[in-house]
Amino acid sequence: MSGLFCGIDPGLSGALGFINVAGEFVGVHDMPVLPTTTGRRQIDAAALAETLRQHAPVFTLVERVGARPGEGAVGAFSFGHTFGSITAVLAALGLAHDLVQPAVWKRRAGIPPGSDKAASIAVAKRLLPAAGQHLARVKDDGRAESLLLALHARSTQ
Repeated sequence: MSGLFCGIDPGLSGALGFINVAGEFVGVHDMPVLPTTTGRRQIDAAALAETLRQHAPVFTLVERVGARPGEGAVGAFSFGHTFGSITAVLAALGLAHDLVQPAVWKRRAGIPPGSDKAASIAVAKRLLPAAGQHLARVKDDGRAESLLLALHARSTQ
């Protein structure tokens, strides 16, 4: 099999990570967003589609998400909108994809249950050293998790 694998950490602070069939870092992109008239942000589905077209992954794995405890209705709706937009773009582009529970891919990556987001960054840096410069900030956990999802996608194919 040739091509790229993609992992998507959904959410407005999420990201798209790409690795090749050898399991090497290819790239990572923050989730594209647009401002709304209310001052909030929402996913830029057109930009997401363009990024996916450019990379043309052979398989994409998206973290299966749900409402988070303590989250308000507006936040839950926004998160659901983002998740739905991601899956809709993948389907519209005809890209092979699946969903995976966080506990499944985190266990596979070696991240202990209950670990904070810093653990994802540390594991991604260890497994994909070439991605290190893209994982330098505390807020790069979405990037790290997207890359770990891409590694999981590669291992499932």
